[in-house]
Amino acid sequence: MAKKKIRVFYRAPSHVPLWKVMEAAGFNEKHGFEFEFGSLEDKRKRATEGLLTGDFDIVSGNHHSLYARRGLHNEPFVHIAQVNNQWNQHWMVANDGINTVADLRGKRISMNKREGHPGLNLWLYLKQQGLEDGKELTIVEGDKKGVERVRHVQAGAFDATFLGAVDALRARKLGARVIDLPTFPMIEGVTLTTTTTFVNSHPEEVDALLRSLVDAIHHFKTNKKGTLALINDTCRGLLRMQDDEELDAFYEDTARVLEKKPYATPEAIQNVFQLGVHDTPEVAGFNPLVMWDPHYLRAIDDSGYIDKLYK
Repeated sequence: MAKKKIRVFYRAPSHVPLWKVMEAAGFNEKHGFEFEFGSLEDKRKRATEGLLTGDFDIVSGNHHSLYARRGLHNEPFVHIAQVNNQWNQHWMVANDGINTVADLRGKRISMNKREGHPGLNLWLYLKQQGLEDGKELTIVEGDKKGVERVRHVQAGAFDATFLGAVDALRARKLGARVIDLPTFPMIEGVTLTTTTTFVNSHPEEVDALLRSLVDAIHHFKTNKKGTLALINDTCRGLLRMQDDEELDAFYEDTARVLEKKPYATPEAIQNVFQLGVHDTPEVAGFNPLVMWDPHYLRAIDDSGYIDKLYK
């Protein structure tokens, strides 16, 4: 009997390790399917249209851009699982005199993709603490590479920037002041985005995919040595890790935030929806829960499958 094939495309390289664990650790085979796996990095429009046309089955990502499409045009997008509910760029590199978020008042902050997910995450994080872009401070489109933004801060071109775990490690090696701030709820990382058209017509594939996902999360969180070996074999180059210390930092940060049961939290959904409203204000009255359907995951959870993994 031929294996089922699921066409999965990721929006960012940081998503890839979990998908590779699903594949390389044998969980896809265990559940009777295989991937067609590829990249849609920086291709939001293609990812969106490809789901509608059926060119793809699952997109890993597309976190905030689909609420308007669903709310205004009733297009059949749906999220069926969420592995991470925390903002992941909460390390602040700042000049002397800046030690807290409150100290950013009146300052200029460099951020990659100011109008994309990273910049909008920061915009909302600061806004919720009373510092709105364009009023109390200014967020500037900065270099895509975190290390370059760090160098610009050190040179005095900007007052601060925000980084993920690996870039924070690199910043410390450059002698920068790195401050680990409290995070906040946000839809990040591997989000299983698809359409109701696909899930309604492929219930067996959806069940198999989610079972492989929860198996891979368990493997990732409980088998560090095996997970690092799989990453080394399958996607270390894609992640552009410069040494084992960086890979370890990536692993520890990822394993810490992975949800054993990959449900989205209400707070993370509400926050990511605010990013969608920022881009498309007319969607403000839409109920963001319409975009989420956890009942496929719930059926697996209710069976006891996930709990048994951790006993």
